[in-house]
Amino acid sequence: MPLTEARILYFGDPQGALALLDRGVPLVGVVHGRPGGPGWQALVPRVRHLPRWFKPDLEAPEVVAALAALKPTLLVSGFYPRRIPPPVLALAPGVNVHPSDLPRWRGPDPAWWAIREGDAHTAVCVHDLAQGLDEGAVLYREAVAIGPRESGGHLAVRMERKAAEVLGAVVARMVAGERFTPQPQEGEVTWAPLVDPDDVEVAWTQPAEIVDRLVRAAAPDPGAFTGIGDELLVIYSGTPVAAGRFAGLAPGTPFVRGGVAHIKCGEGAFRLGWLRLGKRRLTGRELAGLLL
Repeated sequence: MPLTEARILYFGDPQGALALLDRGVPLVGVVHGRPGGPGWQALVPRVRHLPRWFKPDLEAPEVVAALAALKPTLLVSGFYPRRIPPPVLALAPGVNVHPSDLPRWRGPDPAWWAIREGDAHTAVCVHDLAQGLDEGAVLYREAVAIGPRESGGHLAVRMERKAAEVLGAVVARMVAGERFTPQPQEGEVTWAPLVDPDDVEVAWTQPAEIVDRLVRAAAPDPGAFTGIGDELLVIYSGTPVAAGRFAGLAPGTPFVRGGVAHIKCGEGAFRLGWLRLGKRRLTGRELAGLLL
C-alpha cells in the first residue's frame, strides 16, 4: 500500500502517534486515550488539523459514523486504555502494540507483574486487533531483557518508549507493502491486572528475594509498605541479603547491621535503601539512627 493511499486512524498515547508521523505515516484522525502524557506537547501541533476525540464512547452510533467517514485503511492502537468494540473494529484491519511477551502478561500492567514474578526477559509484540484483550495473532515480536535491579516503574516507561518505536516501524513497513505472517499466541496465558496500592503490603514471612521483587515492582509508585511502630514505612528500594547472626529473629523484626536498617524475612533479610517514614524521606542508614 503506497503511503499516499494509507489512511491510518490512531488510538492511544502520544508517543505512538509521533512514531508514526516521524516515519511519514499519514494519520486521518486521532482518538486520544487521555490528554497529556509523554510527547503530548510535541504531538498537538502536528495533529491539530485532524479530527480528534478524547476517550469517546466508541459504542455510540454517531461516533462510529464519524470514524467511518474518515475511511480508514488501518486502525492502529498504542496503549489505548479501553477495548475497541466490534463496530469500530469492523471499519478496517487493525493492529495493537503490547509491552509483554504474549500471551504472558496480557492486560494493563505487564511491567509490574514481570518484575513481581522474577522474569528475566519480556518483549514488545505488535498483534492483530481482536475483541479479546491482547489476544490477537502476533505479527512482530522483539525480545527485551529486564535489568536485574530494574524497578516496575522504570521498566514500564522504558517499554512504552520501545513499544512506540516498534509500532511506528512495523506500521511504516506495512503501509509500504511488507506482509507480516500472523502467528497465533501459544503457551500459557497469564494476566497483568492493575494492582491496588493497598495490595502491596510486604509479607515479611516470605523469603527476602520475594520481598525484593515486590519492592522493585511497586517502585516508585505506589511503593511497597509496612508498619514500623505506629508509622507507615514505604519502601522504594533495598537489597536482599543473608540474615547472618540475626537469623533467629522473627520475620518482620527490624535490626541494624553495618549502620544500615534491615528487616528480617522468612528467609534472609532485606537491607533498606530509600524509604518514607510517615511524611519524611530517608535512607536505611538514616533509619538505623532512629532505631538505635
